[in-house]
Amino acid sequence: MNELTLLIVDDDEMHCELVGEMLEDDYDIFSATSSNEAIALFSEHKPDIVLLDINMPDKTGIELCQELKQEYSHDFSVIFVSGHNSLEERLRAYDAGGDDFVAKPFEMKELQAKVHAVGLYQINKRSLKDQEAFSRTMAFQSMAEAAQYGHVLQFFKNSMQCKSLDELAKHFFEMMQNLNLVTCLHFHGRVVRSYDQVNWQCSPIEENIFELLRGVGRLYDFDNRTILNDHHVSFLIKNMPMDDEINYGRLRDVTAVIIEGLEAKYLDLEREHTLKSVLDTVQFIIDQMSEQIAGHEGRMKSQINNLILEVRSSFHALDLTLEQEDYFTQVIEKSLNDMDSADEGLQQASTALKELAEKIRIAVQ
Repeated sequence: MNELTLLIVDDDEMHCELVGEMLEDDYDIFSATSSNEAIALFSEHKPDIVLLDINMPDKTGIELCQELKQEYSHDFSVIFVSGHNSLEERLRAYDAGGDDFVAKPFEMKELQAKVHAVGLYQINKRSLKDQEAFSRTMAFQSMAEAAQYGHVLQFFKNSMQCKSLDELAKHFFEMMQNLNLVTCLHFHGRVVRSYDQVNWQCSPIEENIFELLRGVGRLYDFDNRTILNDHHVSFLIKNMPMDDEINYGRLRDVTAVIIEGLEAKYLDLEREHTLKSVLDTVQFIIDQMSEQIAGHEGRMKSQINNLILEVRSSFHALDLTLEQEDYFTQVIEKSLNDMDSADEGLQQASTALKELAEKIRIAVQ
């Protein structure tokens, strides 16, 4: 137990030396023969255990113990030593904050056993405090991590409503500000666009850094900066806390999730752009078909009406019988019906394309 410090306080110098020699192999020993000397040594060395004689000439051990307990905040144990082995004396020692009591005269083995027991008591208390501090630290770290992921989840929720890269960049910088990070963002897909968290526009050297470090891997550290890359998105963290190992490791995990979310949303925006292009193309085809169908239908009706007039006006010149006239009339009417069916087919095709266009429009909204 030589990691513990023991202060022996007794006005008998020989007693202090004797006890000190017996315990010096297990403790760092300091001794005082007066209350003032004890206070000075206590202030300097902050002992873990005080072996304190109650019957001191200048100030009683009870008074000295109470003064030390009030003056110093660090945790220490007191073993009182007294020549009065009475219940009243033991209660006084307990009320003053004592942890054990030894009555004079005593066997050295008894004193050694009591000091060792109190030493183990101090070590256990220290261990519990260390465990409590560790648990508190882990709890704070867990809360900090939960808060960080909460900001990330809110960003993903907001990004689902984004319809442009500008909107996505705005929500990205809001999240990064909540994470106490200063960043800039770069898209390098169908269109190339860069954003800065402070100035909105990246500096030329930052855009050059994005180009140079695009192929260094998913995550790359340099100085107190970190760049994260995906296929179409990169972002640069300008104030990565490299000196805080725990926070740095946690942010590496968080930002790895963020870059994947950015890439997924970028691809989603690209799919929407493609669908809109398809919609515009389909709408153009529909408009062209509608115009052509309308023009074709008008022309066909005019030509058919002219044909009917010419055929009917020529019946008397051809000197046809009634049966022949009926036959020709039926042939013309059948042709007209076939043409109407063809027009209906074109109308149905136009209607189907319009329905397709409407479905695409709903999908991209």
